[in-house]
Amino acid sequence: MLERYRLEEIALIVASLTPPNISKGTNIGQPLITAQHLKWLALDGDIHQLPKINKAKCAKVPAKTIILSKNSVGQAKKYIFQCEQEVYIANDLVAIIPNESIILSDYLYYFLQWYQPISEWTQLHHIMLDIPTMAIQTNIVQLLKTSQLLLKNKHALLGAVEKLPQHIENITNQTEQHTSQLNHSFDRLQTVYQIALQKIFTGQLYEMKL
Repeated sequence: MLERYRLEEIALIVASLTPPNISKGTNIGQPLITAQHLKWLALDGDIHQLPKINKAKCAKVPAKTIILSKNSVGQAKKYIFQCEQEVYIANDLVAIIPNESIILSDYLYYFLQWYQPISEWTQLHHIMLDIPTMAIQTNIVQLLKTSQLLLKNKHALLGAVEKLPQHIENITNQTEQHTSQLNHSFDRLQTVYQIALQKIFTGQLYEMKL
């Protein structure tokens, strides 16, 4: 069964926070995230390279918080980042802190990536979600993570296959065939991944047995 919720019922949405004093960044404390960092982080930037601060009065959010930029909501591409540790955030960001007794942070993260909010951040509260059981959420997250990891490592995997003739004689033709097959498989996986997101988050697969 699916349960329908508004986002504000299953997550704390925090914005308009007092910005930290960026000039006091150090190598001690928690990373500081601003809207300028968000795109870089969402595209696999290393959070450990960000400046750190250690200031109790600054706005700190817990691990598994999902972060969006206030100004990017409504644009063609919304960059969304899920932090795996406590971080400080500036007042140009919106923090979404899920109630993980109802919805897994990972599940909400994939939902928001798929949903891509088009309204102003003040309307995030009203997004409607149909949420399956925790067991189904867990299985869906595992499926999506595995698919995403394979797609992320596509070029490294193809590169490794293409280098085989350097180490093994007389397999050039076979390597070319395998590379072509792998390319086709990755293209198909990308298509299946997008279809899966659509079906999962529109409720079409909620009765599937994972």
